[in-house]
Amino acid sequence: MTATHVNGLAVIEDQPTRSGISRPGVEVVFDQTRHLLLSDGSEMYGCKHCTYTSANPNSIRPHLKVHKVDGPASHETGRKAAEPVKKRHKATTTSSNRHGVLRTTHRAAPSGVGPSDELMSMNVGQLVQRAEAAEQLRRERDSARADAEAAQRVAKDWKDRAGDYRARLEGMRERAERSEKRLAAMRALLR
Repeated sequence: MTATHVNGLAVIEDQPTRSGISRPGVEVVFDQTRHLLLSDGSEMYGCKHCTYTSANPNSIRPHLKVHKVDGPASHETGRKAAEPVKKRHKATTTSSNRHGVLRTTHRAAPSGVGPSDELMSMNVGQLVQRAEAAEQLRRERDSARADAEAAQRVAKDWKDRAGDYRARLEGMRERAERSEKRLAAMRALLR
């Protein structure tokens, strides 16, 4: 049972909390951490099994340890909460149920412009690996762009210097031509 009121305000919408690793076409949600929209437009997060709420979504996950999970978790049935559990020994918890969080993927139907079938058939771990690889490529791309911009600045600087040297050379050429004319005039007088 999720909270129906928080701080005297009615909960007008209750949905699973969207994870930060969700990507277009694949939505990863925490089913037991609920995103609550309150009547004044503010947002809170709550436990699926009780009325515990918090403004911080990360505080719900540790709270879930107080709920015992009965039976296998499934996407269709969810998880059933039972009596609070006294501290469990770490050796008895599994990595898939360490926080009591149900992670499900909801895939949008292919629309012709969506992700490939290969992407749609991946599990969350594979998607996270792809996301990390994409992030690494983005960092390398950004670094290459920064290097290219620096090289363009250096090239522009050299181009500006070349323009200055060309202007100086033209000035010297004009002075040399004037000197040649004066010298030619002096030679003509001396003959």
